[in-house]
Amino acid sequence: MHLLPRDLHNLDDAGAAVDLGQSPAKIVFLSFSDSELRLLARLYEQSGATLPSFRCASLAQLKHPYSVDLYLDTVARHARLIVVRLLGGKDYWPYGVEQLETLARAKGIALAITPGDAHDDARLKQASTLGVETLNQIWRFFQDGGPDNLRSFLGYAATLAGHPAQWRESAPVASAGRLEVACRAGGDLRATIVFYRAMFLADDVAPIVALADALAERGFAVDTIYVASLKEAESEAFVSRALEAFAPDVILNATAFSARRDAGSVLDCADAPVLQVALATSSREAWAASMRGANGADLAMNVVLPEVDGRIFTRAISFKEEAPLRLAAQFAETRHAPERSRIDFVADLALNWARLRRKPNADKSLALILSDYPARRGRAGYAIGLDAEASVHEIVSALIDAGYDVGVDSERDLLLPLLPTRLRRATLSRKRERGTRVIFAA
Repeated sequence: MHLLPRDLHNLDDAGAAVDLGQSPAKIVFLSFSDSELRLLARLYEQSGATLPSFRCASLAQLKHPYSVDLYLDTVARHARLIVVRLLGGKDYWPYGVEQLETLARAKGIALAITPGDAHDDARLKQASTLGVETLNQIWRFFQDGGPDNLRSFLGYAATLAGHPAQWRESAPVASAGRLEVACRAGGDLRATIVFYRAMFLADDVAPIVALADALAERGFAVDTIYVASLKEAESEAFVSRALEAFAPDVILNATAFSARRDAGSVLDCADAPVLQVALATSSREAWAASMRGANGADLAMNVVLPEVDGRIFTRAISFKEEAPLRLAAQFAETRHAPERSRIDFVADLALNWARLRRKPNADKSLALILSDYPARRGRAGYAIGLDAEASVHEIVSALIDAGYDVGVDSERDLLLPLLPTRLRRATLSRKRERGTRVIFAA
């Protein structure tokens, strides 16, 4: 079978079969996490010839059943130990899990399939051939993360593969902290950047540092924080304390998904606009070639779900870039490559939002826009299941309480969006002459 290697971070063509072109090795490691793969390949290269042969590969490149079959036949079947870190559980790679289990039991290969996050999946334990305590030990190395723990994982893996090597028990690493190289002092305005700890541990932070530089150039003091997750207790507490102490005018969040709980997101406590920044999981070329730009994963993680928290989407500030092949592990790592023009756009947007936040509400101009269906009388502000009139009352009342000059003289004025178009325009015209700040339009 002759297949061409391709970048499968673009989910539009994730079904294509690929041949990774790796040779057999005694230890095989598979994961969806580029940061884990990148760090392990680097650490193995640094170990010299002291460890048994090692291969690592991205599960994103092994989605097609033919790709899985080929990799198992050419690489995995020759291994003594196979470790898989599976983000999302078995359902995210069901064919691979089933085929690996069959291969491992038939060939007597030590197989460990562990969750790629904190969520247990009993089916992964059942598919593994190693004991629960061994699986938990492997899981802890990656859950704690960082160079020291993953270096110990390599020693532990070598020992499991029949080549005793030095290792120690996993040691916890703080779930949250500051990226000091991306913190900036001075400046009248204040911006907080939040990103994932995985990037910090893998030293893959070039876009974050570039964003901090761009904000500093625009007069911001910058506080840059990494977190395991905005829903993880230790991270949540750290972020809450940091926001209270720093009091940012704007937050630039580079973590994905929603962080909302019953009482809202931890980012809400700053009472500042939260701009969602995307670190694309695709290459620049795949992004440009796609009709929609962002792939399905990026749309879901960085656009759709963050909207639940009320975040304001900006744009992707980096794309995945393939680095030179690390020959020892036969792995071509990918890293986040910053895009300066996009970073400048986001920094300019942050500046505008920060200035707007400091502007007195009475001096701001807003527009309340409702739907109006053409050629259908009585349809202004109409929406199935919604009471537009009551909504207008509530919104205007909230604006008045917040100190906005809404220019409303009576309750009748609150019904302006529901009036016939001709009468509404005439009424609005008179109100603009009196200096109305909030403009109602349907």
